[in-house]
Amino acid sequence: MIEINLLNQLAAFAKYGTLSAAAEKLHTSQPALTRSMKKLESDLGVSLFIRSKNHLELNEVGVRAAKYAQDVLDADGDFETKVKAYDRSLRTISIGFCAPVPQSVLTPIINNVFDGMTISADMSDDSAFIDRIKSHEYHLAVLHEKPDDEDIYYKKCGHEDLYISLMPSDPLTFYPEIHLADLDGRSILLLSRIGFWANFSGNKTPNATYLLQVDQVSFSELSTNSSYPSFTSSYYIRRGQILEGKVNVALVDPECHTDYYLVCLASEKNKYKLLFDQIAETTIL
Repeated sequence: MIEINLLNQLAAFAKYGTLSAAAEKLHTSQPALTRSMKKLESDLGVSLFIRSKNHLELNEVGVRAAKYAQDVLDADGDFETKVKAYDRSLRTISIGFCAPVPQSVLTPIINNVFDGMTISADMSDDSAFIDRIKSHEYHLAVLHEKPDDEDIYYKKCGHEDLYISLMPSDPLTFYPEIHLADLDGRSILLLSRIGFWANFSGNKTPNATYLLQVDQVSFSELSTNSSYPSFTSSYYIRRGQILEGKVNVALVDPECHTDYYLVCLASEKNKYKLLFDQIAETTIL
């Protein structure tokens, strides 16, 4: 059995061209590398080098051997990566969230059900979540549309309605109802990481200026102390998290009202049964 370290040294010599350069990159001495190459030749029973005074280069067999050595090293690295990834997968639950509210509500429940497991969470638009579930990139996900796929098991886990927070003197507060189009042309405060909500306005507010805020604290301070409109939702309003001095008005567009669905592969629903048993249609409300 050829030692993997000898293959690594051969590949390094082929890459860097000289014993001194390869030894430097491998953090070893030139004499030690020379002995290793002689040992490799001995183990293989073939000559790999053309030797002359103060010079060493690969012969035709050596060039091919160095290529094979690199192939083995690449495969060895791939093997290690895959084994470690599988080991992590046994101790990690990866979840895709489509919006901030489902993440804040469901994360404590998931941590409680799967105590001792590592929870890896991601929040983004959910247009590719089904594919990510099927490719095992995600074990679970929360969608804002009911999945229509026999390979996916789902359960409705809540609902959220979008509101706009306005100054009491804003003319829109006197409208009988507000549509997204009524906000066109305005400057509106908006958090940058809000999942699918980032796309909710579509082409209904092409002339609106969205003042993106990365930090939640900064967003809250600006929302409270400025006259800029900002979005909130039924979830926060029900919990009394209302901006002082602002009026919250519901938006009536269909895309401003969403249901949420917790999903997994249908073949793995028993694996997550304890979690689904704790989820109800009013969990997120």
